[in-house]
Amino acid sequence: MKLTREEDPTKRRRDEPGQTLVEFCICALLLMMLVFAVVDLARGVFAYNTIAHCAREGVRYAVVHGSTSVVPVGPTANDASLAAVVRGFATGLNTNNLSVLSSWPTGNNTGMVVNLTVRYTFQPVTLFFRTLPLSNSSSAIILH
Repeated sequence: MKLTREEDPTKRRRDEPGQTLVEFCICALLLMMLVFAVVDLARGVFAYNTIAHCAREGVRYAVVHGSTSVVPVGPTANDASLAAVVRGFATGLNTNNLSVLSSWPTGNNTGMVVNLTVRYTFQPVTLFFRTLPLSNSSSAIILH
């Protein structure tokens, strides 16, 4: 059986070359949006993991550098030195969007607790969110 021009799908497709281009553009746009969303999600997870690491390292610094720390360990920890340590570990993040809040509820002597909260304002590339606040806290007992 011979197909006529109206029944042959290959000939019908050749008569509409613009349709293929439009379909490709729509699919490519959706694919690019999906790729950028996945990249933004990965950047957000990286930022969260980084601030969690910064909080742990800041508390570790405070635990080792309490009020009775000796010279080989280094100077005693205070709010400014904790913020400097945390910012030093914030590799890959914009430190202008990073805030460090430390509290010493019962003082900075041996056996007391130190709390550290690191907050970061994440700015994704995609337009789904303007900014996304990330936060992580850590606390420990001062050893030295």
